[in-house]
Amino acid sequence: MKKLLTILLSMLLLITGAVGLTACGGEKNITVVAREQGSGTREAFDKVITDGNGNFLEMKVDGKKVYKTTSNADIQKETGNVMSKVASDKNAIGYISLGSVNDTIKVVNVNGVAPTSQNVLDGSYKIQRPFVIMTSSTVTLKDITADFLLYLKSEVSETHAEEAGCIYLADETKRANEGETAIPVVEYEVKSSLPAGGKITVNGSTSMEKFIKKAMSGYASLYGRTADDIFTLDLQGSSVGRTAVQNDKNGNVIGLSSASVKEDGINSFNVCLDAVAVIVNKANENVNDLTIAQLYDIFSGKVTKFSEIAG
Repeated sequence: MKKLLTILLSMLLLITGAVGLTACGGEKNITVVAREQGSGTREAFDKVITDGNGNFLEMKVDGKKVYKTTSNADIQKETGNVMSKVASDKNAIGYISLGSVNDTIKVVNVNGVAPTSQNVLDGSYKIQRPFVIMTSSTVTLKDITADFLLYLKSEVSETHAEEAGCIYLADETKRANEGETAIPVVEYEVKSSLPAGGKITVNGSTSMEKFIKKAMSGYASLYGRTADDIFTLDLQGSSVGRTAVQNDKNGNVIGLSSASVKEDGINSFNVCLDAVAVIVNKANENVNDLTIAQLYDIFSGKVTKFSEIAG
């Protein structure tokens, strides 16, 4: 009898212990992974994600930018770092360029819509942004910079966009900012020799890395060179790219932004469209579809556990 009581007591302790663990918060908090302020990916995400009551993750209040992303967020400066963090943390959620998605993470639908090329083009997938090429409007571009810009504006860029997993923009009205003069797709003609002007410096968005590397290699090969012979690549974010273009004194800077650009001192055109994909860990079997309002609650810190999400 004593042995039986001991066994029953042990079982009771196990049961109550398990219940107590759950009641005391055995589920871990969500790890919110976000990009740094100034990132084009974050800007595209923050300006769409809203609670439905006029509040966005990024908004202007009295003329100043206000950011609502939780202060507990794990801030990363590069797309690859966001993927690595989400891939290694079962409770993590983040966002990256659709073109950067690989099989180390899981993509979540938003409002029941998957981030596909067709859904981006028809507007049904809401978290999207342009990939923008920028040059200075205040200096004369070096011959080689102007020639590479022409290459980027040409139909050849469609191949590089497909290789990079982004959505090429052939519509000349969408290649320009709303209300501005349309920017047509041009035909690129290879010159008899590489134009003069020294090295081109490419600064800006890490989300555009795949596309621009394909384009640089394609351009260099036309002249029997390598990309390293012609370009200096420094990708530290869209805001860095915009600043580099505005500070260009020699006409040898190409800037990259993964958010729309309409600023003094900058000429720009939209070469591609890209979706911002919401990602979670591959082991997360419970989160497959989130609404924009739910994303606001998660990224603002209102909701701290996946089990708190309604539905």
